[in-house]
Amino acid sequence: MTCGSIRWLNSTVSCLALCLSAAVLPAEDLSREEIVKRVTFDIEYLASDELEGRGVETKGIELAADHILKEYQQAGLKPGLPDGTWRQEFDVRIGDVVVTDSNSVLLRGPNDVQLTLGLESEFQPIRRGGSGKASGGLVFIGYGITSEEDKYNDYAGIDVKGQIVVLIRREPQNRPGGAFRGEETSPNAYIDRKLELLKQSGAAAVLFVNDVAGAPTPEADELAAPASFGTEEGSAPFVHVKQAVIDQILKASPLKAAGDKTLASLKDLCAHIDETLQPVSQEIAGWTAEVSTGFEGKSVKAYNLIGVVEGEGPLADETIVIGAHYDHLGFGGYGSRTANRTGEVHNGADDNASGTAAVLELARRAAAGPKPKRRMVFICFSGEERGLLGSQHYVKSPVFPLEKTVTMINFDMIGNLKNNLVEVNGVGTAKEFTDIVRKADEVIPVDITIVEGAFAGSDHLPFYQSQIPVMFCFTGMTDIYHTPDDDSSTLNMEGAVLVIDYTEQLLKGIDALETRPEFASSQPGRRRPTSRTPYLGLQPDLAASGADGIVIRAVRPDSPAQAVGLTTGDVITRVGDTQVDGYQTLIEKLVASKAGDKLKLTIKRGEQTLELEPTLAPPQR
Repeated sequence: MTCGSIRWLNSTVSCLALCLSAAVLPAEDLSREEIVKRVTFDIEYLASDELEGRGVETKGIELAADHILKEYQQAGLKPGLPDGTWRQEFDVRIGDVVVTDSNSVLLRGPNDVQLTLGLESEFQPIRRGGSGKASGGLVFIGYGITSEEDKYNDYAGIDVKGQIVVLIRREPQNRPGGAFRGEETSPNAYIDRKLELLKQSGAAAVLFVNDVAGAPTPEADELAAPASFGTEEGSAPFVHVKQAVIDQILKASPLKAAGDKTLASLKDLCAHIDETLQPVSQEIAGWTAEVSTGFEGKSVKAYNLIGVVEGEGPLADETIVIGAHYDHLGFGGYGSRTANRTGEVHNGADDNASGTAAVLELARRAAAGPKPKRRMVFICFSGEERGLLGSQHYVKSPVFPLEKTVTMINFDMIGNLKNNLVEVNGVGTAKEFTDIVRKADEVIPVDITIVEGAFAGSDHLPFYQSQIPVMFCFTGMTDIYHTPDDDSSTLNMEGAVLVIDYTEQLLKGIDALETRPEFASSQPGRRRPTSRTPYLGLQPDLAASGADGIVIRAVRPDSPAQAVGLTTGDVITRVGDTQVDGYQTLIEKLVASKAGDKLKLTIKRGEQTLELEPTLAPPQR
């Protein structure tokens, strides 16, 4: 038997010794068979039952981390953290978010007005703000946007430190030719960006309210669920309040705009800002607020594993990140497509032992020399299956400055190469990438499908949102995705190595550039949903979706998708009478629809084929 044909638990001592010795040798000193063996060894060990599916709550994920760090060290990488260690720690919350009895919002206004808001009927605490208490005066802060490009700053000329801010969702002028990229959602609308600016401002708490364009009627003005924006704490106490609450405040204390214009409702405020693109941030006269939020939920420690190969020369201070997530679903349950098999090990060989093995193999090759021009930072992320938590944490707390990070290359599911076909995503995020991708194909001939966009649900997304060019290689979706059957025996190991060889050429092409690649945010041929698009309430796994179907990563609570029984792991194969040709098929149908329409979806669920007809809800984002 060879290393490529046996499981870790049945390995012979001689085979183990061969694989370990091969791990430290440069690729050019090994035969093709030996390279395939060492990549196979990584995948088979990471996807073995011993590692318990690498769930963030399992002992197995620590065994995976030990293996990864051992390979980093044997390859000659240096520790990535400033204190000479390898692990970047963060918390991952597991289980349901529980709202405690300590949640309350009390508003006091002119003439001894006192408003005690009703939990779930008038306000909802949001987990991203964490647990805490705050009190202070009320300050209207508009959409909470600061954009030099659009010459717009809601924070200009006002101090909100220690105050309770009223913040509007999304962004103004979401229309063709409007500011902030018009119909396309800009990073200014992202909740992460809003919370980052609020944290910098020193605001004590947030009253978050739906914008009028996204929720034009009381029926559409729905409060977000506590976990809607993620479970990682990132700001001061944060509550979502009904538009009617803000209208009551403004009726008693209207805001003033230029020319003594009076703005006495949220509708007036949104219309004025949309028309003039001028902020009206100001204190709300006579109003104070007391906010208390509290949540319960178990959390575990997780770790990004970071190793470095330093560059040499005038560009050595620039960074290229090469990453993949090493966590998976453990024993099922959360994220599994097979609810009836909870308790079985979900080994995650393709998702994402294959991508982790790619990072290890490229780390060995880079460390073996010659020295790259730029620093290469190899990161195995944890918490991806819980919502890109590891990569989001790195971007918020980068080890190397993001402004000096020139590209991120991500691997997620490269183990199912068929017909020599590799999908390369994110090619449109830098002007130089198309040429680099095609030249790499001349050296390592694969059949590439170039995808301009970068909106896939994997660890490159937080880097893209930070205006860092990204590329993401992917070999396709299978029926065993997120099931206990995603085992190493199902993978094309030689194909995985071919993808690694190809990506090594991409890395060399990026590193050879005399100047950093120029970030581009446009997505030719891709149209994203706008605030006028009806609401379905599902999150696709774009990393796993394609012409064979749209894989559902998550379903929003109380959404049309949930109402008809759509669930994680379902694959949408037809929308109406149209065969799916990627996620764009669904977007085009949604854009052409309106709230109240029924949308016929053909679903593949395991061996079953179902037809479901959700009734689309009013737009939201």
